[in-house]
Amino acid sequence: MHPSSRPLRLLLLTGFGLAVALSLFFAVRLALGVFYWSDPAHRDQAVEGWMPLGYVARSWDVPRATMQEIAGIDQVPSGRRSLEMIARDEGVPLQTLILRIETGISRYRETAHD
Repeated sequence: MHPSSRPLRLLLLTGFGLAVALSLFFAVRLALGVFYWSDPAHRDQAVEGWMPLGYVARSWDVPRATMQEIAGIDQVPSGRRSLEMIARDEGVPLQTLILRIETGISRYRETAHD
């Protein structure tokens, strides 16, 4: 066996192990998401201040961009900001933001089913 083949083999094995680990990580993450969102208890949940905007969009089956328009936000900064944080940053009472979102969801669903 050539002396340089051992480090190469070790490098290839490490790369393969890393690829397998990443694949497993994303497979588990996907499975957990599928199980979570397939539970009817997570659909059409009452909008609460702790929820991020993306969570509300997913629960109510509204596209994220539409949910941003409904909430009156130009762009959601990176990271998961709760509705409480968004209301505070926008200078709007939380209940006003929640009412705006609930009204917008109703309007979206009325037009989406027509």
